[in-house]
Amino acid sequence: MGKSVLLMRLVELLRESPGMSAAEIARELNKSERTIYRYIRDLTDELGIPVECNGGYRLAGDARLTPINFTPEEVMAIRMALNAAPLRKTEPLARHAGSALRKVETTMSDTARKYSERAKGKVFIVPPTPTPVQLKETLLPQIEEALLNEKTLRLRYWSANAPAAADRLYDPYALVFRSRHWYLLGYCHSRKQVLQLRLDRVLSATPTGDSFRRPEDFSVEKFYRNSWEIMTGDPVRVQILFDAAVARRIKETVRHPTQKVTDREDGSIIFSAEVAGLEEIGRWVLTFAGHARVLSPPEFVEWMTDRARELSRNYPVGSGSIDQRAV
Repeated sequence: MGKSVLLMRLVELLRESPGMSAAEIARELNKSERTIYRYIRDLTDELGIPVECNGGYRLAGDARLTPINFTPEEVMAIRMALNAAPLRKTEPLARHAGSALRKVETTMSDTARKYSERAKGKVFIVPPTPTPVQLKETLLPQIEEALLNEKTLRLRYWSANAPAAADRLYDPYALVFRSRHWYLLGYCHSRKQVLQLRLDRVLSATPTGDSFRRPEDFSVEKFYRNSWEIMTGDPVRVQILFDAAVARRIKETVRHPTQKVTDREDGSIIFSAEVAGLEEIGRWVLTFAGHARVLSPPEFVEWMTDRARELSRNYPVGSGSIDQRAV
């Protein structure tokens, strides 16, 4: 029996039979008294479940509440959410999510907890592979505090194209995971506009003491409404011809809220959408190679033509192999 299961069983015992001695608990769990003392300490230190000793051990505060009868569907949803890759790949979020899941499991009924155990390792939410990130321990608490209380931060940020990090005043509006990375959305005082900042490029966050009010009309969905992935800006209407070999694959998935698909007699389709950032949708089109052809706008056709020229230089017709001297 693993430690997590034993801790949950310990919570059950303390909830069902308050006032048990360490010796009585040890007999119930078939463990030494020394181990029981350690487990009781772990309940408080690791799971935040308070235990008091007053004529025996008992749960304190809200921990005495009756177990929650989660349905199997609710158990599955909780486990998938807290085990989602964006959390598992980001420290200290991974540790916090694991702790939250263990706490939730201690409040489950016995039936729900057994269902959760059976689901372990079998259900996941796996978006495009997130980049593993180790954030500074002090960074997330500062950002969370500023988000919830609408406080301006002084961020030390190293943007992708900058030669060095620089300070900026920033009003954080939202924390978002999108396209492999965590992003902070908010108002940048130096740029005087709402910007997204990649969280792993934030070197420090210091409270300024100043307050702000997030605009009532701001929403994450609205911020990204034109984005194919993360690029924002004015949308451009694109049209792409996909041949019959890949048409069904394209029609199976809604990739953008503005997309429209027009069927053609030969089985091909014309895919259209209004998107910001031609480069992002262009990379997607390239994955279909000769099965896709951009029709409009002209600047998108030109972008794809340039990529085709670059590919032809790297893979000349009839070469058969790569020149190892260039590797």
